[in-house]
Amino acid sequence: MDIPAKVYITCPGAELKKQPGTLIAVSPHGFYEVYVQFGSNTHAMLLPIAETALLDAEPVLAPPPGFELER
Repeated sequence: MDIPAKVYITCPGAELKKQPGTLIAVSPHGFYEVYVQFGSNTHAMLLPIAETALLDAEPVLAPPPGFELER
């Protein structure tokens, strides 16, 4: 995933469920830095990696060349 990236954010501690946002950075201190829009304002948030799920807004249409799945 490239940064910045459009993502959907789920974080129960911040009461976010599939909230659209932008991933700005991944901190070595265990946080995602994201921008989230609430109404007409954009807010920066630091969300704990351990409690946050990010879904890339861009779907994977085809596996990259050379990709193999071990079974």
